[in-house]
Amino acid sequence: MNTLYRMTKEEFEKEKILYQYNDVKYVVMNGAGINTYEQYFDRLWEVFDFGKIPEGWKKDNHTEYDFMTDDDFLPAEKYIFVIKNFDKFMVNNITERLKIENRYENYLLPFWDEEVERVVVEGKRKDFNIYLVSNS
Repeated sequence: MNTLYRMTKEEFEKEKILYQYNDVKYVVMNGAGINTYEQYFDRLWEVFDFGKIPEGWKKDNHTEYDFMTDDDFLPAEKYIFVIKNFDKFMVNNITERLKIENRYENYLLPFWDEEVERVVVEGKRKDFNIYLVSNS
């Protein structure tokens, strides 16, 4: 089951999650310095290496969801996505941070866990776990 984990840096390092398996695509994002949705969107695009946003598309949660649920943009079978310094992520915009967490937990993870097989032609489940890692 795909899961959203919230843990401290110490717990994360103790578990030795990063680069433990050869068949997993690891994506690591630094949450420090991200204070707006646009900054988050730009950093997300960079770490996932999504390339150029199609003409006419906006930097919003709809575009984010379209890319994050598209097998062409996420071709690996297993992902571990880590946001380090999560305690510094959107510290002045808690409402937006909670919306992002909600989308991960209630939309993105369930999509790759089982929904993809129902709604996408030849859609295939992916292991997709997210770690929100705080310094304390």
